[in-house]
Amino acid sequence: MDELDQFKKQWQEDKNFIKVDQSDIKTMLHKSSTSIVKWIFMISLIELSLGIILSLLLPNSNRDELPFFHFVDYASELVFYCAIAYFIYKFFKSYTSISSTNSTKNLLNSILETRKHVENYIKFNIYFIMYSFFVAFLELTIRKIDLDHKWGSNLLMIIAFAVCITLVAYLFIAIFKFYYKIVYRRLLRKLNNNYEELNRLEQE
Repeated sequence: MDELDQFKKQWQEDKNFIKVDQSDIKTMLHKSSTSIVKWIFMISLIELSLGIILSLLLPNSNRDELPFFHFVDYASELVFYCAIAYFIYKFFKSYTSISSTNSTKNLLNSILETRKHVENYIKFNIYFIMYSFFVAFLELTIRKIDLDHKWGSNLLMIIAFAVCITLVAYLFIAIFKFYYKIVYRRLLRKLNNNYEELNRLEQE
């Protein structure tokens, strides 16, 4: 619980609790927003580090007979890590912007920017999961299809692969959405509350 949450809790429990002026509330909202964006930056950095460690520990699949998927794999990893690095840079930039500004207007703009970057970060990760499973489906289909068999047998096999991979992909996406809801959505909700409170104070 940050300083602002503690103040609200004490104020609700004790109506005689000392009142503070707008500048003090804005200062607490500023500190709270800075702390939230700092956590977003740190969590995304931990996620990137874990992703790199896992990619180094997991064995590479044998794709000598499918060089195209070698290229797709490396290109996808390059795009993924570049995109994640870009988002981490944006989170760090938002953190430095929020922590250094003394203007309420700039703070409001920085909160909006951070919210947009987090939303895009979540969408990118989910879309990349969908893309990865689609590539896995194509590779599995090409590996297992047998042109010597009748087209009906191959079609049934393709449908079976599509159903299985779709179900597994749906499960993975559901898990990641739950994770993002617990971690990022919770932080965003607090950031949105700070934004609304600052906006209200600015209009008074």
